[in-house]
Amino acid sequence: MNKKINVLLFFTVLFGFPLLTLLLPKVDYSEDEKRKLAQFPVFSWESYLAGHWTNKIDKYFDDHFPFRRALISWTPLFHAAKGFESKNEERVVVFKRKGKSPKEQAKAEIRDTLTFLDEFEENFSGAMVIIDGCVYPMGAGSPKMGKAFASMVSEYAQRFPEIRVFSAVAPLSSAFIPVEKYRHYNTKNRNSLLAIKNNLTNGAIFSDVFEELNNHSRTKLYFGTDHHWKPIGAYYAYVAFCKSAGIQPVPLTKMTKKVKYNFVGTMYQYTKDPTVKAHPDTMEYWEPQVETVATNLGSQSTTKGTSAKVFYETSSGGNTYSTFLGGDHPLMRIQTSVKNGKKAVVVKNSMGNAFAVYLISHYEEVWVVDLRYSKQNLAKIIREQHINDLVFAVGMYAAMSNGTIGMMRRLAFQGGTAEKGTKALKNTTRLGTDSIK
Repeated sequence: MNKKINVLLFFTVLFGFPLLTLLLPKVDYSEDEKRKLAQFPVFSWESYLAGHWTNKIDKYFDDHFPFRRALISWTPLFHAAKGFESKNEERVVVFKRKGKSPKEQAKAEIRDTLTFLDEFEENFSGAMVIIDGCVYPMGAGSPKMGKAFASMVSEYAQRFPEIRVFSAVAPLSSAFIPVEKYRHYNTKNRNSLLAIKNNLTNGAIFSDVFEELNNHSRTKLYFGTDHHWKPIGAYYAYVAFCKSAGIQPVPLTKMTKKVKYNFVGTMYQYTKDPTVKAHPDTMEYWEPQVETVATNLGSQSTTKGTSAKVFYETSSGGNTYSTFLGGDHPLMRIQTSVKNGKKAVVVKNSMGNAFAVYLISHYEEVWVVDLRYSKQNLAKIIREQHINDLVFAVGMYAAMSNGTIGMMRRLAFQGGTAEKGTKALKNTTRLGTDSIK
């Protein structure tokens, strides 16, 4: 009798799970993993005989087995059950950079650098340390690359003397690792950003984001599970900008505070560390009390686009940071109820999203340009829209790469000639390697 029951259970599992996989509702995208899931492949004899079809079937079942999301989410609990967590538990993880030779890879690991690839997406290689479920890069920038970034910003100040040009670069979270033996990263972050300040010319203005954040270092300024800063960190960067621009920052008490819970971001996706998954972030954020009309203009147009919002209340899960501007878009125009005739352009990567939203309190229009996706001519926008302030609000990884510096430089002339006589900004400085040391 027992043998028959065992046989019955065996065949139930053998055929039941594949059947459930085919019958249960399918999900095309994994919010937790931030990737598209495999689709059921179209059959062909050629694909079948070559073995491609069966390989795709395997991937399909891997991505769609019953209760997959729940089972994956339980993994950290199983790991945690193996032992006890201790205070200041830490370990170092290294991400390998695609395309590097083993020799180059070993050299990078020895340097303990964090490199951000010259691609549209923010990808990392190098070393990170995980402390009590929070992930920090083991790097702090490069004064040589700070000089190269300052050169690019100064070229804009020279070409557009009628406007103010600002550098508002965010440090890495390594500046605020709460363990004494990593304190030297704080100094290294400062030195990398001071190199920008000391090499700005032509009237370009330095916003001391590092100093403002450092003055509030007892506050958790960056997410532990994601590579972005928390909205409070972006707020202090906004305060630093206001000080350099002669603007009175709006106190947080005069904004509307909101909260989102259980944010597990990019750093968990990279590390898959159970302690990171077990320490999700809480995101407190503040909305200025300003009416806005926002438009996403795509990668080409400056006039026609689709309706957008400054804050997306429904963003959640792995996309919680997309609360700000709805994520990354080539070009967004934000018109506000602040009727003072002033206009600003913010050149940014994703770090600038949480920063840009605070500027709606001070400008009639804010134009948000993503340095990776925009194909619009920045010189044309500045001239035709009568821009007053140009702000380079990027994370340090964008300021420390020849590739991304080149992208920002090319914004001034891409998409054709903006005006008669407009020439490309010259790359007068090209120093160092694209790394965060």
